[in-house]
Amino acid sequence: MTINLWPEHMAMMVALQPTMLELLPQLRPVADCWQPSDFLPDLAREDWHERVEELRADAAVLSDDVLVVLVGNIVTEEALPSYQTALNRFPGMTDPTGTDTNPWAQWSRGWTAEEKRHGDLTRAYLLLSGRVCMRAVEVTVQHLLRNGFDTRADGDPYRGLAYASFQEHATKTSWNQLGKLCGEQGAPLLHRICGVVAADEARHERVYVSLLREVVVRDPNGALEALEATLCRSIVMPAKLMNDGKDRQLFTHFADVGQRIGVYGLDDYADNMQQLIATLGLTDLKGLSSNAERAREAICALPVRFRALADERRERPARPIAFSWINDRWA
Repeated sequence: MTINLWPEHMAMMVALQPTMLELLPQLRPVADCWQPSDFLPDLAREDWHERVEELRADAAVLSDDVLVVLVGNIVTEEALPSYQTALNRFPGMTDPTGTDTNPWAQWSRGWTAEEKRHGDLTRAYLLLSGRVCMRAVEVTVQHLLRNGFDTRADGDPYRGLAYASFQEHATKTSWNQLGKLCGEQGAPLLHRICGVVAADEARHERVYVSLLREVVVRDPNGALEALEATLCRSIVMPAKLMNDGKDRQLFTHFADVGQRIGVYGLDDYADNMQQLIATLGLTDLKGLSSNAERAREAICALPVRFRALADERRERPARPIAFSWINDRWA
């Protein structure tokens, strides 16, 4: 794959650098950012043992189903190196030196720096909780990083923005709804942790959607064709290739639990598509090419299609299976 595959789209990314520069303040100054240590026991304090026990009491109330989804979310966050690599692969959006000062490079590094805290915090919570088999979790993370990640965007920066816009919303929703369950089960610390992670994802989503909306305004035909290529086939979830060395369908089984307990399922998938269509104003676009019009029709039909699939899934719920993450208990 070379940048010559998408010269017009690359040129658009260059033209959008002033917009990206305006959006950079969505990244918080480091001094204003929360850090994992703000939520975790300070082991340098004399009362560190009591603080650890408080965290363990917080985690003790969590059901096995919630633990499975929590681990799956954390494994997804821990594959961050693959995501930065993917982001740096799109023409016109790269950080060619690793310290470049162009707005896309600044965003890529700043986004990665904020995202890294998510895995650091949630993994430390998991470790101190004593509720899961950490070795199985660590093996899963290592497998996922070795297996890699492909957005199937084929190097198209338009598709990259479409994917990021959809996926950041999905991640935000997942953490929000997981946090709600944690609060209902009596785990206020984890509820708060899920909330701050979701808030970061919401800021990141705003940036990607703002950029994608600008592409829609400037090149609606190209944007619609990219959105169709991204949304009208099964979107590859970031942790699709997770594997604990035992279960080769681990992602599917993790997703089934998330669907069952209401963290992220096909209804949320449909809602995500519906809100993206509305936010981008796709139904109001005029003067489209015939290909773009067909693309719009296909995209706008997706929410109904996935709501029907959600109804079918509810009629045939997945069976529980044993997860190595929770010491081979069933969820």
